[in-house]
Parts: sequence; structure tokens; C-alpha cells
Amino acid sequence: MSSDIFHLSSLRPPRLDDQGLQKAILRLEKLNDGMESTGVNSSPDVLEELRITLKEGLPMGRSFEECTAVKRRESRLLGLYLNDLSSPEARTWLPPLNYDIAESILGKDPQTLKPHLRRLATQLYFTHYGRERLPCLESLFWMLESAWLSADPEKLDPVAKVWAENARTLFAVNAPDIVAESWKSGMSVNELADHFEIHEGSQFRERLLEALILNRLRKMPLTNNDGEVNDQVVSEKDRVLASGLRLGAAAVQILVKRSQHENHSIVPVCWSDQLVTFACDPRIPNNQMQSRWWGWATSSEKDVAIRALNKISLEEFIRLLEKSLVGTPQGHQFPERKNLLLKLFEKGLVNEARLVISSRIYQGLNARTREVLGPSWLGGSQDTSFVCLRCTDDVYLIEGTHSFSLRGFIGSDAFPIKGYWDSSPRQYLDSQFRVHEGRCQLYQRHQGRYWAWGFIQQLRRRHIEWEIFG
Repeated sequence: MSSDIFHLSSLRPPRLDDQGLQKAILRLEKLNDGMESTGVNSSPDVLEELRITLKEGLPMGRSFEECTAVKRRESRLLGLYLNDLSSPEARTWLPPLNYDIAESILGKDPQTLKPHLRRLATQLYFTHYGRERLPCLESLFWMLESAWLSADPEKLDPVAKVWAENARTLFAVNAPDIVAESWKSGMSVNELADHFEIHEGSQFRERLLEALILNRLRKMPLTNNDGEVNDQVVSEKDRVLASGLRLGAAAVQILVKRSQHENHSIVPVCWSDQLVTFACDPRIPNNQMQSRWWGWATSSEKDVAIRALNKISLEEFIRLLEKSLVGTPQGHQFPERKNLLLKLFEKGLVNEARLVISSRIYQGLNARTREVLGPSWLGGSQDTSFVCLRCTDDVYLIEGTHSFSLRGFIGSDAFPIKGYWDSSPRQYLDSQFRVHEGRCQLYQRHQGRYWAWGFIQQLRRRHIEWEIFG
């Protein structure tokens, strides 16, 4: 027997016909088109090729269609925009996703949109929600609503079913505000977003957080204070909203406007602190801060806030006054001194009230109280505190605790501390407020039964009529 029979010839290496391979790939792509993809189909290399083509082709005058004439063009373009729109640098060369480009990718009839494109477009919508990144946002509203409403429920996975069932909510104008209406007490923002399958890290979820906070402020009873919302606003107050306002400024705007329309322009006591903690004290003379936090407000809207803070300052001074007179020979003065201050406020005669407290009291205040009151403080060991009032008719008053006499000045130039009303809270000397009687246009000791009427008579002699007790 010949030994050649045991020598096998080498097997030829396997060969795949290029044409056959391409047909197989196309068949797989068609199968994939019928599935609800869970992510971006395009590989990083494919997207990079598309980036290079656009970066080089567009400056040379080639059209967008010419630069993007690639296989699986629609899904690759959606993948490119989905990946790159978050980059400010990419937005300098990537053509804005306007109506024309959106139609070029998604077609004119959204009801015929392929499932994987519908899903990618939805991810794009949630991820980059907002007109800055999606100039075509209005177009996407109706395109996606129409596409999901026409989807066959039998062919949808659980996530897609949620989007289809809530299409009129998720793809409506001001959709985050509408979704926020579905919030229920005790539900977190993340739980609400998860209920609608809005993925983490998306701009839509961010807008939903803002909408939910502001909606809760709009619905909060005048007699209530939502601590959870307050904490969220304070922690996120610098976040810039789609309106251009910071979250803190938008929150204060709601509180002020509701006070005007629902409470006779009086800020509820339980809201007063938030005017400062959400934004800044509207009385501080800092143009940059005022523009940032109160630039939205008219003079009357700002006055509503200032009046509320004036009341807080007056009430705190009255508390300090009462404490300073307990057990002293002047203790009987307290009711009338308190009554005069409150009457000045109630009659609308106080335009601004500023506190100056002793160093000991200042050191004992927590950070939040200091922020709300915005007091100045005294150097040295003096324990007197003062309230300075800028009143109507160009009248300025200084009232102090203990046995301090009421001092008044007519005209800003007569006020003894130069630049006081244009200064932020700072340290002063006790002696700066103890102006000698001879330098005061008004000087009233708190003695006798009719000392308050004596103060009114001093005003009348200067042709100033204040109907305080009428």
C-alpha cells in the first residue's frame, strides 16, 4: 500500500466573498432597524470619521448633505449630535440642529420613522433638552409626539411603552412644567423622572428639577413654609434657568408676585426669611448683586420685599429693646416705644430699617439670622443696639435700646454718619449714634405720658404731618 494515502493536502484558508459579506451586513442592519435599540449604534471610529468629514468639508463649501452621505446616515448623525452637543467646542463646528437638519435626518412624516431612529431622537430630546442645543425643539415636540402616538404597542419594550403612553405629556410645549404637575407629596424629583423613564444626567431631568421646585412654590399655602423646597433652592440658587434667571431669583419672584396678588402686597411672615436666603438682601447697595438677584423686579415689587425685611428688623429691635428695659426704672417706657415704632411701619412711613447691634449679640447670631437681618455691629464693649429708620418726607430717625433718646434728622445730609445708607453692614462706634441734642433737628426723651405727641409736634413745627395715631 502506498504511503501517500496518509499525506493530506493543506486546507485552503477560509474566504468570504466581499459581496456576500456586505449582503449579510445589510440583512443584519434591517433586522436591527426593527428593534428598539437601547443606545447609540455608531462606534467611536465611525463618529470620528463623520466629524472629520464635516470639519473639513463644510469650510470648503460642501453641503451638509454631501458631507453626511454615508451608510446608515440617520442613525450616525443622531449618534453624533447625541454625543457631541454637550461640548461647547463641538457646537462651534457642528451645524446647529435646526428644523431643516432635523427634517433631513428624521424625514417629513414622523409616523414612518423607524423604531431605532425614533428611540435615538427621543434620547437626543431628553439629553439635550433646551433651545440652546436644540434649535429644532419645537419641531421635535410634534415629531416625537406623532411618532410615539402612531407606534404599535405590541412591538414596544417597557421603556418605549412609557414614552408612547405619555407622548402628549413628554413631548408638549413646556413639557418639564407639565410633567412636574404629576408630582405627589413625598415623591422625589428622581422618582418622578424615573416614572417617566427620563434618564439621569439629561437636561430634561435638570429642567424637571427646576420646574418641580417652582411649581411647589406656586402652590404653597400662604401660611406654610416648605422646608424641603427651601433647602433645594438654597443649595441650587445659582443654577441658571432657561428664562435666564437664577433659580434663587425665580423663586423670590414667585414669592413676591404671590404676595402682591394674593396677600395685599404683604409677604407672609413664614416667607420673609427666604427673600434673602434665596437671593440677597434687596437693601444692600451692591449693583452687581442687585442685578443678579433682583434685576427682574420693578420698584414696586422690590418695595414689597424691602417692607417685609424692614418689619423683621423692627421686630428684632423691639425684642432687644424689651430685653434691655426689663428690671430697669425705664421698663414702663417699653409699650409706648414699641407702639410708636409699629405705628410708623403700619402707616407706611418707614422706607428702610437698619439694625446696628452690640458686638456681643452679633457674635451670638447664627449665619442664617445674620444673613436675614443684615445687621451692622458695634466695636468695643457697649451693649446698646440701634435701629436707623429712613422715613418719608426725608426724615431719618435713630432709636436705641436702654435709656437712649429718640433722635431725628431732616434731609440725608443732616444724618450724622456719612455714607451710612449706601454702605453694606459693617462695624461702627457707639458714639456715632449718640449724637448730641444740639445737632439733632428732632430730639425726644421717652419721659412723661405724652412724649410721643411731643415728637409729633416737633414734626409739625417743621411742616411735616404724620397721622400716626389717627
